[in-house]
Amino acid sequence: MSNINHKHTIKHSTDIFYRYLNLQNDQYARYLDIHGNEARIFVVIPCFNEPDILTTLISLAECSPPKGIVSVLVVVNDAENSIPEAVSQNNWTLDSIKNWQCQHPELFFNIQRIHAQALPKKWAGVGWARKIGMDEAIRQLARGGKPDGIIVSLDADSTVSKGYLQTIENAFEENPISPFFLINFEHSLDYKGISSIEKDGIIRYELHMRYFKNAMARSGYPHAIHTVGSSFALKASAYVKQGGMNRRKAGEDFYFLHKLVLLGNYGNIYNATVFPAPRVSDRVPFGTGAALKKWMEGSSELLTTYSLSAFSHLKPLFSNPSKFWSLNKTEIENLFTQLDFNIQSFLRNSQSIDQLLELISNCSNEEIFRKRFFHLFNAFWILKYLNFVHESALMRADLRTESIRLLHSLGILHAPDISLESLLKIYREIDKQTH
Repeated sequence: MSNINHKHTIKHSTDIFYRYLNLQNDQYARYLDIHGNEARIFVVIPCFNEPDILTTLISLAECSPPKGIVSVLVVVNDAENSIPEAVSQNNWTLDSIKNWQCQHPELFFNIQRIHAQALPKKWAGVGWARKIGMDEAIRQLARGGKPDGIIVSLDADSTVSKGYLQTIENAFEENPISPFFLINFEHSLDYKGISSIEKDGIIRYELHMRYFKNAMARSGYPHAIHTVGSSFALKASAYVKQGGMNRRKAGEDFYFLHKLVLLGNYGNIYNATVFPAPRVSDRVPFGTGAALKKWMEGSSELLTTYSLSAFSHLKPLFSNPSKFWSLNKTEIENLFTQLDFNIQSFLRNSQSIDQLLELISNCSNEEIFRKRFFHLFNAFWILKYLNFVHESALMRADLRTESIRLLHSLGILHAPDISLESLLKIYREIDKQTH
């Protein structure tokens, strides 16, 4: 490629970045220190009322440096109705980061502090903070003429393995068509000061996550993934193509990543690991901290999970989507009568038959229909189905029992008195073998 064509390609790509940025509202971002536009890799860390951000930064500093220049964007944020203690903690955090950076001039990465203050309470939260940081990464990549930039999503209570940054960079270089990668995660079960009750809670929480993902895969859904906000990395171009991060107060990672999977060709990184802190927190209504908080307050939620039967009933629907191609409404309805009664009820309730007919009419051939079938019957649809069926017909089931049932269906044997911790370790290994 000639130098002129190369420059034209870069300009075209960064023009797309600018078009995206022109549609965004960045009035709530306050940039305290910006170090230029040299970075190609941006690690974005939302931070609210967080006492341990330095632990995360130290962990990054101990990583083996990648070839590309790295910038760590810490988005210190609060809402217009945040309690004074949280605002004070944020101010302390900003000063601590600055002091720590000054004490470590040898760092291989820049740290940029974004102070997003008094965000409107309707939207303030981790989703918006993550979006502010990721949008700023796009802005700097556009100014620097780096359309091949990488955005890494991390949390302020997480640490990483030493090969973390190098492994992410290598993954994108070795798989140039992949828009994003999910990164292996493991809650630390020997976290400092963790009690036996907290440990039991975090084991149950992570086991539920891994059971849910593998049960989805067992149902025939081809995009069963973990959606952990601290454990993914994506191309800047993929971020812009999917319309950027949402502003959800929680669950932003689930919605964002399940939109990204529709791009296809995504990958998994297993030779680097993120270690989210297994601790009680009230920063967000969902996630590790919130689940542990409810567990410590006596909630029984982590004792149960979705019944494996509910996932199993999806298999006939998801197997061979081509069977629906070119069918009319009556033929589709007749085919649906062969499904489990609860799925039939949800299909009617969710108007899925009409949506399926519309999908068929909008696809010019069977191959396109087959690809788009799971755009309709996606993770959001599955989650709504699971909630519907567990409210109307099935009971949530014992987490340990269902996790063992799923292992048996996969042909994995174990001691009859296996512990929850041992079950979790088996599921971790299963996930590492998923490619």
